[in-house]
Amino acid sequence: MNSNEVGSVVLVVIGVVMVSAGVLMIWLGRKSRNGTLNRNHIAGVRTGLTLSSDVAWYPAQRAAARSTGIAGWGSIVTGATTVALSLFSLPFSTRMLLALCLTLGGAAWLLGWAIAGAFAARRAARDAVDTP
Repeated sequence: MNSNEVGSVVLVVIGVVMVSAGVLMIWLGRKSRNGTLNRNHIAGVRTGLTLSSDVAWYPAQRAAARSTGIAGWGSIVTGATTVALSLFSLPFSTRMLLALCLTLGGAAWLLGWAIAGAFAARRAARDAVDTP
């Protein structure tokens, strides 16, 4: 395998990982929005307050659902673009630099929206617990 072939394989792997992360985030966002994501220690916005009661858990997950979905779609677009990049006949260094920029940008997008969702969830959980 020459460097261009290795580069193509690397881009496809990165793209598949990003698309998979996006699909997972969209699935999580839909379950959160529908109120079917049960309280757990693995997925969802997990804070001391949300893990302590369903009264806080469900409103928090619903509040974060939109941001979670947006994070997922951005990751899917990033992954698909990275896979598409593997099809172009560009020099190895150019493709890897573009892939790095895409991947870091996509990861920042995902993280930014996840954090935005966490803030919305925290607010919703506090409001739910404070409401008589």
